[in-house]
Amino acid sequence: MPVLPPWVSDPAGPAAREIVPLYWFMFALAVIVLAIVDGGLIYAGIKYRERPGVAAKQFHGHNLLELAWTVIPTIMVVSFAVLSFQRLLVLNDVNTGTEMVVKVHARQWQFTFEYPREFKGTSLATSDGPLTQTERIDIPVNTKVKLELTAEDVIHSFWIPNLGGKMDAIPGRTTYLSLQADRAGQFKGQCFEFCGDGHADMLLLVVAHETSEYATWAKTAIADYDRRNSPETKAGRELFKSLACAGCHIIPGLTAGRVGPPLTNIASKPNIAGVLSPVNEENLRKWISNPQAVKPGTQMPNLGLDADTVTKITQFLLTQK
Repeated sequence: MPVLPPWVSDPAGPAAREIVPLYWFMFALAVIVLAIVDGGLIYAGIKYRERPGVAAKQFHGHNLLELAWTVIPTIMVVSFAVLSFQRLLVLNDVNTGTEMVVKVHARQWQFTFEYPREFKGTSLATSDGPLTQTERIDIPVNTKVKLELTAEDVIHSFWIPNLGGKMDAIPGRTTYLSLQADRAGQFKGQCFEFCGDGHADMLLLVVAHETSEYATWAKTAIADYDRRNSPETKAGRELFKSLACAGCHIIPGLTAGRVGPPLTNIASKPNIAGVLSPVNEENLRKWISNPQAVKPGTQMPNLGLDADTVTKITQFLLTQK
């Protein structure tokens, strides 16, 4: 397990790189103060303790010491304030150099991202309007993205540790944060403000793509979005919500079952229940039709669904990537 927090050991964006040096400076001074204070206490406790032949004594007043422990902490606090303010000026400048603006809607218990209709000639528009995603935001590397954060219910907090910067999403107002990744990869985060009993499940994922690959991702994402909103897929979603599926499985924003495994990214998983691979239409149909025949002893029952219902639910689950 990593010993240090991810933003300290692996900063992956300009904001994190602004924060890390200040963190180490404050940390080093805090360790020095701890050593001096605890060292003084231990030294005084040993040297001036009461013991046979030696009576404990009290000392009152020491101008040099009193001056030192007043002036030094004051200088430290003022220095911390000045350095922090300088970093905040950089972190709070969300407009300079911004190339993309993404709207972030927070609610119990998920973040939804609404992209602009276009980015540098790449379309991000679907048949319903701007592309939207939940829990995950895809950005091109070396691109400053301005986030406009709002909340529908309670205060939430957006934070991707490796990329630095943290901002609350507050009902009734819009707050702003910039996001930028120096390299391609996946960076995890979470809502950092306790927002209810589902707080621990309010996860975040930033996927940074090479600039040359961003258009390919956008084309695939739009196709997946349009598929999720096709008539057959919508029918499958409604069936999933109305049948026993919703009582066992969780899909954020749709169902909140806790008995079975979450199906948020079922179409991207390597297998179904550890026995059927890959996750495709054929294997999903086989599993939904009769899970007991595929994996004897599984807790998922055979619901006796007809072929048309199985097809519609399968089409819906294939959109959960």
